[in-house]
Amino acid sequence: MHIRRVSFVGVRTDHFEAMTGFVRDVLGLHPGHKDDGWAVFQLESGERDLFEIYRPGRYDERLLPAAATGPTVALAVDDLVAARQELIAAGIEIVGDIVWAAEAFGNPSYEGFGWLFFRAPDSNVYALQQDHAPSGRTDEPTLDRRSA
Repeated sequence: MHIRRVSFVGVRTDHFEAMTGFVRDVLGLHPGHKDDGWAVFQLESGERDLFEIYRPGRYDERLLPAAATGPTVALAVDDLVAARQELIAAGIEIVGDIVWAAEAFGNPSYEGFGWLFFRAPDSNVYALQQDHAPSGRTDEPTLDRRSA
């Protein structure tokens, strides 16, 4: 498995408005989406690298599973399907299926963008994320068990 960068940070917090203001006004990240329970900020490291804040009760298992009880970090990989197999071979618990964004959100421009969550030996939930179709592959397996 080749880790390219940290590509996502997600947190669920009782201090949603304060945290959203902090990330926008103090950290200086640019907001991309905000509603009453979910705020998304763009990281400069990549087009699909995000810092997301969730209000408790805002559970979209595709975006941040309920099993993620603390801040969740995603690491970008070159081939998500192969990386998943490596995690399984290492005896790591996979939390849900791979989510392919094009399928989950009905947007073909997200083709090749996907993620999966796993529980590491420290019992925390982390994620792997792929932001492009792997070299030499033109198909993305349909492993998304969740609907948009």
